[in-house]
Parts: sequence; structure tokens; C-alpha cells
Amino acid sequence: MSGARQIAEAAARAGGDALRDHAGHVTGLRIKSGTADMVSEADIASGVAVVSTILERHTSARFVVEESEVYDLAGVERGSLEDPEVWVVDPLDGTTSFVHAYPCWSVSVALLRDGAPVAGAVYNVPADEMASAEAGNGAILDGLPLACSGSPALDGALLATGFPYDRGEPLDRQLRLLERLLRPAHDVRRDGSAAIDLVHVAAGRVDGFWETSLQPWDMAAGVLIVQESGGVATGFDGLPWSITTRDVVAANPRLHRVLLEAISEADSR
Repeated sequence: MSGARQIAEAAARAGGDALRDHAGHVTGLRIKSGTADMVSEADIASGVAVVSTILERHTSARFVVEESEVYDLAGVERGSLEDPEVWVVDPLDGTTSFVHAYPCWSVSVALLRDGAPVAGAVYNVPADEMASAEAGNGAILDGLPLACSGSPALDGALLATGFPYDRGEPLDRQLRLLERLLRPAHDVRRDGSAAIDLVHVAAGRVDGFWETSLQPWDMAAGVLIVQESGGVATGFDGLPWSITTRDVVAANPRLHRVLLEAISEADSR
């Protein structure tokens, strides 16, 4: 296992340990940008644990963390997605699930070089599952290789998705996409952690995943894990994932093309 992948796994696990300390007694909860977009002391504690773990092994590391309070508490300067090398951290992907004790939340950690993910880990804390990947060296789940597979068509496909915090036009768009994709699919799941959903694609647990209105820290590690498992993860435009991508569709190669066509059709209405 590469040094970067080992660091990502160790950091994600440290964040998960911090979250467990807060599970069941959420404190410091506040709203960020809408009734569904929340942050708590658990998010911040996890972020500090992730950053501190990386700094122990990589003292000159740069960071982009979802929760801004982490920078001061961890004693680091705010990094940039344009940095030649930067760690991108989502300390708690699935805050709403965490707050409601719904067992689907994760820590996502990725190393970007020149804007592309080269190592990453997603720790599904309630399930105690660690998925990770390194560019060119495959993806693993709890040490076992991942191989993206599944239905090549919507008929029979189990899909996963999520809903945007903005309950205006972004939600209207998602509902149009949901109507288009749910009818022909076997079914659709919504768990609340894009990082975990991407791992489910890589593991063949779901055949495809789409979501809009995301940020790089939601996707970077999971996108790499999908790609290194043999799957495809792009924006809705079909272009390779980048730090400017705000929506994602991930699946095995054949179903990925089908999903892109269905999404384009729904968006053209």
C-alpha cells in the first residue's frame, strides 16, 4: 500500500473515532445554508483529527476542509484546490443522518495533485468499512480488491442518489431526474452520503449513482475509488471529474453511458 493511501486511511479512521465519541449526543448543532445543511461539534472534531493525523506524517501538507473552523483549531493555513498538492477533507459526509442516528455517515479524505485525486479513503463509520484507492494501483475495501460490476441497462439496475440542500430549482431538477430514472430502474436508494454511495458503486452493491449540487470534498475520494475499481465517474456532461465538477454520475462503463443519455433527456425537457 502506498504511503499516501496509508495516510488517507489512517486519517479517515481517526476522524471516524472522533465521530464515535460524539454519536448519540450531538452538540453545537447549527444551520449553515438551509434547514437540511447542518454542522455540529462532531464535524469539527473529526476534521481536526483528520488534519492532525495527516500532519504527523506529512508536516508540510496543505488542506481544504469543508468546515472552516478546523483550520484554526488544527493550527494550519487554509489551502486551495489549485495547490499543486492538497488534501481534501469531508470530516462528516452525512451530517443529517448522523444527527438523526441513521447509520450511514462517513469520513472522506483525498490527496489531489494538480487537481486530480491520486489517493483517497472513505471510512463508513457505522459499518466499520474502509475503502481506499491509489491512482494506478486499484481500489480495496477492508483490504480486498474492488471490481465495479452490475447491470448494463436501467432495467434491473439498482441506483443510488441524493437530494440537494437548496429546495428550489436544484430540487426541482433532481425530481425530474428521479422521475426519469426511477420508472425504468429496479429501484433507487438514498442514504445521505455521496462518498458511501460511490463506494457502493465500486463494490457492485448499486449499479449506478447520480447526484447534483456537490462539492469536491464530497466526491474526490469516492470518484477515485470508482475509477480504480474499473467504473466510470464523470460530471453530467460526460467530462472527466475535476475540482470544478458539481454533479456526478458513476457506474460500470456500459450503464454509465445509459445514465448520461437519460440525464440529458430529462434535462432537455
